[in-house]
Amino acid sequence: MRRSEAAREEAEAILERRSRELLQANEQLMLRESELQRRLDRDSQFLLRAQRTARIASFHRDRGRRLATSPEFHHLLGLAPGIKPDEQTLISHIHPLDRDRVRRQEAEFHGSAEPGIEHGYEFRILRHGETRWMRWNIIREDDEHGRFKSLLGTVQDITEQRASDRRARALALIADRRVRQLVRLSKELQASRQAVEEAFYAKADFLAAMSHDIRTPLNGLLGMIDLLSLGELNEAQAERLGMAREAAHQLQRHIEQIVDMAHADDGGPVASAQPVDLRRYFDTLLQFWRYGHERIGRRLRLELDGSVPEVLTTDPTRLRQLMDAFIERLGEGEAPISLRVTVQGDCLCIDIVSTATGQMLRERRDRRRALLQRWAAAIEADITPCQAEGVSGFTLRLPLRQEVSDAHYCVPAAEQQLPDRVFNEENRPRLLVVDDIETNRVVLCQMLEVIGCDSDIACDGREAVDKALSERFDGVLMDILMPRMSGLEAVAELRRQPAVATLPVVAITAHTNREELGELTRQGFSAALAKPVNRQQLAAILLELLDGERRRAEEHSPAVTGSSVTSLSPPGVEAMPSSAPAVDEEHFRAIFASLSPARRQMLLQAAVDDIERLVAEVVSAHRRGEREPLQRAAHSLKGVAGNFGAFPLMATVNALRHAEDERTDDLLKTLQQQSTDAVTSARELFQSLST
Repeated sequence: MRRSEAAREEAEAILERRSRELLQANEQLMLRESELQRRLDRDSQFLLRAQRTARIASFHRDRGRRLATSPEFHHLLGLAPGIKPDEQTLISHIHPLDRDRVRRQEAEFHGSAEPGIEHGYEFRILRHGETRWMRWNIIREDDEHGRFKSLLGTVQDITEQRASDRRARALALIADRRVRQLVRLSKELQASRQAVEEAFYAKADFLAAMSHDIRTPLNGLLGMIDLLSLGELNEAQAERLGMAREAAHQLQRHIEQIVDMAHADDGGPVASAQPVDLRRYFDTLLQFWRYGHERIGRRLRLELDGSVPEVLTTDPTRLRQLMDAFIERLGEGEAPISLRVTVQGDCLCIDIVSTATGQMLRERRDRRRALLQRWAAAIEADITPCQAEGVSGFTLRLPLRQEVSDAHYCVPAAEQQLPDRVFNEENRPRLLVVDDIETNRVVLCQMLEVIGCDSDIACDGREAVDKALSERFDGVLMDILMPRMSGLEAVAELRRQPAVATLPVVAITAHTNREELGELTRQGFSAALAKPVNRQQLAAILLELLDGERRRAEEHSPAVTGSSVTSLSPPGVEAMPSSAPAVDEEHFRAIFASLSPARRQMLLQAAVDDIERLVAEVVSAHRRGEREPLQRAAHSLKGVAGNFGAFPLMATVNALRHAEDERTDDLLKTLQQQSTDAVTSARELFQSLST
């Protein structure tokens, strides 16, 4: 009995222990189920939220059962909660225009759709009277016998997506249309650009042709005026001829301006700075208005302040255009016009004012203002109205620059840098003049006669080449545009012939601008001159070219020694005896006698100042050992000395330019003494003209 009781108690203890373990396990299982349920509910909520956010719902249907859907399904299709969606309900919500198509697609799906492959459909529904687009993605599953088992799928509201796609397609169409428009506009722009370029070149060709046609008679006009000025004239005739020359030069400047602007990249005015003698400049301006426009010129007064420098570096053509425009504007009335030139700080100030014109200037709009501003900008000048009580006008301020590297001041050609005859009678160069225009040939031949040269003529490049190969010439003056053979073709042919390969050939052309002149020298010409030809420039170029050519020939000729070299200088310049006068009286009188007393004094003072300044520059450059500045100053001094007949001084300068270093000191001493003698002699001769 005791063993039975003990067994029973042990069994009850085991049962109680197992019951507690089972209860504990059951409690843990319930906790796990609760946690799993909580997680499932949370994931379901996340899924439902995701479906709501994506506007998507899921559904499935097993064979023989009703359609089961997610909660979002009712919202997407606009079904009331609690309604079980069946086929008839779904068909009623499909847009009437899509119902037949949906029925056909449903029949095809159940009859022939392959299982396990997703099939997509898009159609419209009516939701609360609003049309919405839905995308249906459905997968069919079959059993092992190939019979329908179930289907599952999703439905998504794609209304906004389709609208975005439509907008994207519309934008793409617009972009394509814009691209086509841009392509069309690009082609039109290219065609317009080509038309503009053709018009530009046509304009340039027209201006070049007009320039050539105008320069041809202008060349004859200026050449004949220059030759007339060499004759015996009384004071009135000399002044009238000088004004005619100035008017012709002004016309020439206008032609050059038109050509320069036509060739400029931006169409703006082109400036070319150079040293300008201000006193001579304003004196020429005053004379032009007094003789050319008497109604305005008789009212024009010039006040030149003592602080104004002698030389200003600027573009004289642009400055003259501004001055003429201002004077013409103020000259419309009858009041006096004052032209006052002063220095203020680092600027040269030119005040052009008139009385009793203020009201007119305030009321009238200046249509040329933009053009005047462009001219001023080209020379870095500033224009401001000058308004005061009873006075109106303009103030022009220019930067006060007096020095330019690589430039030196020369007496203007109108004042004759060189004597009329620059070559010896015993050794006259012979030149060939080539031009198809008879007027140009006559003018050039007469200029060469005055300079001291013999000449022959040719009417085109072919004739010029034949003559140059069959006869002896010291140089050729060659036009560019000619029949049969142009000047470029002719000079190329000459350079290919060893006998005349180094023959100096100067281009004389009316069909060019500054850049083209430089290009001509790179195409075989020794130098280039633009028509109208200036006799002084022609003489200077020939003197330099032929003198250099003669020296090179003599250096390479064994029959010629250094003591027998004959220079192509003005008469008597190359070997002046010690008893020769410091200034040639005949030449001096020929230069000064035809001028008015005021202009005589101005020219003498300018020449004296230039001689003293240039001699000082030559000596200073020699002391510093600067060869190039010495040569530049000596070149200028040579021209000034020849201006009024200081031929001994001119000969010494010429010798100095080509002398060896050991002779330079002696020549400089002679140069200083001769410059002093020349100034003294010139002043004495000047006094004799007044008595």
